[in-house]
Amino acid sequence: MAAGSTSAPGAGGGARELTLLQAVTEAMAVALERDPAVLVLGEDVGKNGGVFRATDGLQARFGEERVVDTPLAESGIVGAALGLAACGFRPIAEIQFMGFLYPALDQLFSHVSRLRLRSRGRYSAPLVVRMPYGGGVRAPELHSESAEAHIAHTPGLKLVVPSTPADAKGLLLAAVEDPDPVIVMEPMRLYRAVRGHVPGGYYTTPIGGRDVHPVPPAVLGAQERLPRAVPAVPVEVRAQPVEAVIISSHKK
Repeated sequence: MAAGSTSAPGAGGGARELTLLQAVTEAMAVALERDPAVLVLGEDVGKNGGVFRATDGLQARFGEERVVDTPLAESGIVGAALGLAACGFRPIAEIQFMGFLYPALDQLFSHVSRLRLRSRGRYSAPLVVRMPYGGGVRAPELHSESAEAHIAHTPGLKLVVPSTPADAKGLLLAAVEDPDPVIVMEPMRLYRAVRGHVPGGYYTTPIGGRDVHPVPPAVLGAQERLPRAVPAVPVEVRAQPVEAVIISSHKK
């Protein structure tokens, strides 16, 4: 099943206006180009370029040994990523939709999040698990999950949720460089609904801190469908508490 297509931006060059999805693709291209230890693995990430085409063109560019199509087995994807990370690689594992992550939660909660503690610091797990999540695209069940609280409340895991294209690229590159496991949840409602200025080449957005951005049109559209008017207040928190755009009503 394919959810449209997008051309993969190049890894270098100057700043451009990109969608959030294109920024994700560019981040992976930059990471693969910079570091031979970086791998991408997941269902249909190679030949087909991923269900949303987030990895479109990466296998043709970097080869089948670095952009790996896996069996339909989420627990195996995350388990393989953990083994690769423990052996010096920096894998980026894709889960097609957040609702498909549930078979892999034992790997995340029992092993990935505990490796540094379990080994008394001898090993770490520098891996990334990225996935589209959230609603707003009229997808069926298991394709519209927003269970980020499970990840945010698990010690040993870091969680980021970008809301702008620039942060989608910068946070993903920061996640790849992080010595510990980072879960990147990408709001699929914003994949192609948001465009923004994205610097070219390599840069990172620190995981932690906060910033304020204009409210994306997709969020304003959701606000208009609410039963009563609720002022949209954009607040970004880049930390283990999720980075997000929050709709909040003013105190009366």
